[in-house]
Amino acid sequence: MHIKPRYQKIDIDLSTHGVTLYVGSKVRSALEELTQDMNLYHGVRLREVMEAVYEQGLKDGRREIIEKVEGIKIGVNYLPPGRPKRKKVR
Repeated sequence: MHIKPRYQKIDIDLSTHGVTLYVGSKVRSALEELTQDMNLYHGVRLREVMEAVYEQGLKDGRREIIEKVEGIKIGVNYLPPGRPKRKKVR
């Protein structure tokens, strides 16, 4: 018995780089339906939307990481490495 993979690989070429997506059958069929009767104008517009979604996804992922790191810094007394400064004695 051969089991089909649940997700299928789709390679999308954006203007600056390529993106590999692993999508389910519903998303794949939706993309095929969108691109079936696509002309050049609609193809360019779809690519622009996909690039914007991809870039926003990168920003959101970075933001989550930065927020976690900032939360860790607040929870921990961070001291810079090295010897502590001398206190003035009066």
